[in-house]
Amino acid sequence: MLYTDAQKQEHISEILGLLYQIALRDSRIPIVLPSGEFTEEAGIAVRAFQEAYGLPVTGEIDDATWERIAAVYHDLLDKAVPLVIYPSGGLILQTGDGGELVQLVQVLLRIAAQHFPNLPLIAVTGDYDAGTADAVTVLQKIAALPESGKMDRDTWNALAGLIRRLPLSM
Repeated sequence: MLYTDAQKQEHISEILGLLYQIALRDSRIPIVLPSGEFTEEAGIAVRAFQEAYGLPVTGEIDDATWERIAAVYHDLLDKAVPLVIYPSGGLILQTGDGGELVQLVQVLLRIAAQHFPNLPLIAVTGDYDAGTADAVTVLQKIAALPESGKMDRDTWNALAGLIRRLPLSM
């Protein structure tokens, strides 16, 4: 069976998505937003992962690296604890909603977008508008979550984890 370019891009995106989730929780691994391209930054993140987890440091994703990334990712999922700052596990913010919580989400999305060009830069209005929904959808795609455009607890945790890793600035 032939291995198409589309399949290769899908596999690269998949493994970089797992590595991204690991990097959100392990400061030894630089954060690289997943894509279908294996960039120089992705190679640096893979080398950091390999070094941190006792693998030969090649910067390439061989079978041993793939299996270890998957194992570490699944181990992290088993230990994941939701952030309790989000008001309720059942609360979902969506287009048409408004208020301070929407404004907080927009501020965090805006901060993240200033560090990660894959995320759109949105206005902070306090209204959950189409721009906010689009930014949330991009975040969900990056975090390998269902792409609904709605802010739920899992999406919040992905955003909060991303923000937690950013350098503090005054």
